[in-house]
Amino acid sequence: MSEADIRTEIKSVVENIDDIGLCYDYERWVSDWSAFLDVFKTSVSGSDVVRIWTIGVQSIVPQHLTFGRQRKLQRTYTYKVRGYFGVDDSVESEKTAIAIAEDVMEALEERFHTNEYGEDARPAEITVFEPVQFGDVLCHYAEITLEILEKIDN
Repeated sequence: MSEADIRTEIKSVVENIDDIGLCYDYERWVSDWSAFLDVFKTSVSGSDVVRIWTIGVQSIVPQHLTFGRQRKLQRTYTYKVRGYFGVDDSVESEKTAIAIAEDVMEALEERFHTNEYGEDARPAEITVFEPVQFGDVLCHYAEITLEILEKIDN
C-alpha cells in the first residue's frame, strides 16, 4: 500500500466521525481572511464554526529486517492528524473538542492497529491539546500522532 493510499484511508476514518467538521488529507494554508473562511469555516448542528482536520506525513523510515535467510523491508509512516476547533466558552467548547479528538484517536487505533497494518506500532496518541491562534480565531488545537507499519516482501 502506498503512502497516498494510507493517507486516503486515514481521511476516510476521520470523516466518518460525527460532527467532525471539514477534513483535508493535506495541510492547508491561506493568506487572507476571506480565503480562511472559505477553507476553514463549516456548519455543525446549524452553527457556523471553525472545525477542521488536516493530515500530514511527518516521516517515512525504512528498516530492513532479517529472519534467517529471509530479508524483509518495513516502513514506519508517522502521521500528524491535526484538529482545530473554534473556542466558544459559552458552550464549554474545550470539552467537545477533546471528546472529538479522543474519538478520532480511538477510530484510528481501531482501524490501523487491529489488522494488516502492524500491531507492533505505537498506539495512536494525542500528543498536543492546547489553545492556539489560528488565523484570527482562537482555537482548541489537537495533534494526534499515528504510526503505521508496512511490511514489504523483497
